[in-house]
Amino acid sequence: MKNQSLFAAVASMACVATPALAQDRPTLQKTSLDGGSAISPSSATATVSASSVPQAMERLGGDDTSVDLSLGTLYGAGKFGTNSTTTIWSSALGARAHVKNLTLSASLPWMQIRSRSTIFTGIDATPVLVAPNTSTTKRTAEGFGDLTLGAAYTIAPTNMPVEVELSARAKINTASNSSGLSSGANDYAVGADVSLPLGAVTPFASFTYRFLGNTDAFVLRDGPAASTGASVALGREAFLVASYHYSSAATRQVSAAHELFAGASQRIAGTPLRLTGFVTTGLSRGAAAISGGAALSIGLGSRAGL
Repeated sequence: MKNQSLFAAVASMACVATPALAQDRPTLQKTSLDGGSAISPSSATATVSASSVPQAMERLGGDDTSVDLSLGTLYGAGKFGTNSTTTIWSSALGARAHVKNLTLSASLPWMQIRSRSTIFTGIDATPVLVAPNTSTTKRTAEGFGDLTLGAAYTIAPTNMPVEVELSARAKINTASNSSGLSSGANDYAVGADVSLPLGAVTPFASFTYRFLGNTDAFVLRDGPAASTGASVALGREAFLVASYHYSSAATRQVSAAHELFAGASQRIAGTPLRLTGFVTTGLSRGAAAISGGAALSIGLGSRAGL
């Protein structure tokens, strides 16, 4: 199977890569950000999720080992090119560990999808629309989705203002066969995020290529995903993020996804907690018409006292 042949390559890259979904990473001396900047909340998928957003809003960095945990939730709805509305509810627990320039991450979602179409959970529990109108009535699929594991490596040359993060992620089939949430196959993604800290403003762009596992009924299409946007720091503890996201269609029966994202994040004074809220709006038939969510993250170890 094509994904099995890719696993070794993804696993080896994971040793030198990590998602560009982190905050308070050491920025260059000449671009001191006083609180950091967010990077793309969708570097692995170009679609936001209940786990990718809180990780984007808290950049891990520095020479010390640091760990954070997050709990996020997302609700989305849209017709996805059909004549009936699909609703998606997702909650995810995420964890990351950072050592020097390497970050390892994991997330496990609980999901509920009510739809007439066939939709699976993808990397970071993002919805993967496979086929529209596959049922005459709405079906509800719910339960724990597939586990996502990620790794990334940050490159920040001292003589350049740019930061580059190379990433590799794998969605491991852990959902039960009866849940209806999983394709039953593993998915993989490799990519890169580039950011340019410019004082309080940090433009960023990401490109990812996804390898989707086939199912018994559908041959899924590998393809690219991308995003671009910017974050704006509001002092040391808060910032805003706005971005555009694209992901290619998983099959010929559906459309590619185009959407806009806006988010805000604030560290709760005197605590290691960060509160984040976000909203998206779809620009194409392949994306949810609207979605929104919130997340709470906590820093442990060397950053717990920030």
